[in-house]
Amino acid sequence: MIRGKTKVPVEDGSFAARLNKLFDTVHPPGRRPHTNAEVAQGLADAGHRISKPYISQLRSGHRTNPSEETVTALARFFKVRADYFYDPVYQDAVDRDLEMLAQLRNQGLRRLSARAFDLSDESQSLLTSMAEKLRASEGLPAVPPDSTP
Repeated sequence: MIRGKTKVPVEDGSFAARLNKLFDTVHPPGRRPHTNAEVAQGLADAGHRISKPYISQLRSGHRTNPSEETVTALARFFKVRADYFYDPVYQDAVDRDLEMLAQLRNQGLRRLSARAFDLSDESQSLLTSMAEKLRASEGLPAVPPDSTP
């Protein structure tokens, strides 16, 4: 919820849904998502003035046609190209990366990644093979959908 308002579902492809996806997933590890106030301040610090209520209206779908400057400023804040808001192919690619980022925030996966970080190529291959076998034992495909084999 955004201050009592229902968030727009990400699946609808609207500007609000895409912006909310960025709010939900692009934030420093170990902390909650950015608030509208934090984003407004970040944009102001970068030279683009925007109000907290306007950000709220964009997120709720009450305002749907922000200026090109606002789109660019929001994209820069969240470290994506402005195309994220308009190009479904680019959005899909970014969303896959954001999903992986969200998964890597999972404590168990972070521990596993940290322990595999400086292993030899041979050891990483063994770890990959073991993961594929574990996935098979759980009835999952060897490689998750939309990931690099």
